[in-house]
Amino acid sequence: MAETIKVEVPRRGIGSDLTEVLALHGLNAEIVEDGERFSLRVSFVDGERERLLAEATHAIEDYLAETMLPLIVQPTDGGGVVVRPPAN
Repeated sequence: MAETIKVEVPRRGIGSDLTEVLALHGLNAEIVEDGERFSLRVSFVDGERERLLAEATHAIEDYLAETMLPLIVQPTDGGGVVVRPPAN
């Protein structure tokens, strides 16, 4: 079984938002509901390729933000990414 950690969150909405954010970093998060308490069960995504893609995308997005270049990172059908100007 994959290694997991528990992240407690104050409400479901924040948990939902964090699942999306964590996915951008190569992490899988599932909301766990226990009555009125919420937490996330977090693990790495299944495949090494997905982790590599997530890490590369994150690093490129950080670079673009730091240099304020008007470019975006977009996934390709071939399992890679393309760095391009945003659509008009």
